[in-house]
Amino acid sequence: MKRVVGLVLIFLLVVFVYQFVIVLLQEGHDISYKIASDNIEFTINETYKKEKREDGYLIDIKSSDNKEYVYYLNNNYNKQKKIIKKIATFQKDDYMCIAPTTIDGKLVEEILCNDGKDVSSYEYVNSKVDISAFLDQLNLRQKYVDNKTGEMNEDNVKIYKNNFYDNEYLEVYRYKYLAVMNKGVYNTYTFSQNDIYKNDLGVYINNYFIVPIVNKNQITDYYIIDVKAGTNRVIYLPTAISKNIYNIGVVDNKLYIFDLNNKEEHVIDPKDATHEVIGDVNSGFKFYDNGKWVDKNVTDFNNEMKFGENTTPPQLPFSYDNIYESDNQYYLVDGNKVYKVYKNKVDYRILLFEINNYNNLTISKDRIYYIKDSTLYRYDKYGTKTLVNNNEFKYNNTNIYYVYND
Repeated sequence: MKRVVGLVLIFLLVVFVYQFVIVLLQEGHDISYKIASDNIEFTINETYKKEKREDGYLIDIKSSDNKEYVYYLNNNYNKQKKIIKKIATFQKDDYMCIAPTTIDGKLVEEILCNDGKDVSSYEYVNSKVDISAFLDQLNLRQKYVDNKTGEMNEDNVKIYKNNFYDNEYLEVYRYKYLAVMNKGVYNTYTFSQNDIYKNDLGVYINNYFIVPIVNKNQITDYYIIDVKAGTNRVIYLPTAISKNIYNIGVVDNKLYIFDLNNKEEHVIDPKDATHEVIGDVNSGFKFYDNGKWVDKNVTDFNNEMKFGENTTPPQLPFSYDNIYESDNQYYLVDGNKVYKVYKNKVDYRILLFEINNYNNLTISKDRIYYIKDSTLYRYDKYGTKTLVNNNEFKYNNTNIYYVYND
């Protein structure tokens, strides 16, 4: 009898391990299921894919009255199926707003609303119709507050530290030094004795800021700041290069530079603090074009061509004035409206917020940053927050800030 029980247990263990291995190795699934909430039936189309070593679920939710809501969840949930377990709802006027809860018991804190015509964010809808009671229902009100208490003042810059995330680093170019702001922290790094009004050559690469140091009309070294570590160092060039250079672009977190006077191509790796000459008129030059390196001649570089200039824009069924890209989304500015479009569902867009007279819109970790008048704002799933007020933003906003999200 004991032997039979042992064999049964071994068999069950083998079956469990087999099923676990099958789930672990699967590259995706596409299923449909239903959930009822507040007398509303929702049909959920769930697509899981592993792409570029990243796991993600595209969740397409449709209500019984044909209102659609789409989420992209960057999580593998152990590759499980039917990851949406319940859906909270809120209705007012023509809008129905939802917030799903996943298999791990966590609320998806991005509120989406649909009026039968368009799907919109909480912020956009709440500017038209008061739906703030939904935040109380979800215990989310505090996360949506633009918290300006605890303001810091540093070098004529107002910093709203309580709106910063813990691993969010804001870099502001201050002509002769870089100011780095984190949650309650303000550091400066001086790279010049004189004001350099335009930041033409300083480059932000992830947690690094790289800027050349000019001595006697030539560049002798590069100054590198690691904003995450709070350190700085200098790369000394073995041979000085002319100050008549331009930045070709960044590939694999390395900066490529062309010296127009000496006809040389250089690369700087800020992580390893190394410099290398990789091209000249004798050996030729390399150019990164649509994902691959190609040979180019000196005439091309004399025309100051840059990486990415010939990139073909994506084909989308929507008009737009400007388009910005992150790993999984496109962000479109059309008139005074900003939309999000998932790369895995390009025929569907979400209206995020309205914007007028903005400058320097950038994307970092699917957070939208922009300058309006003298203030830098951030938009994400919790709405718009005020980060910094700097009067210089009114007069000079080109390449003047960068955000690194760790």
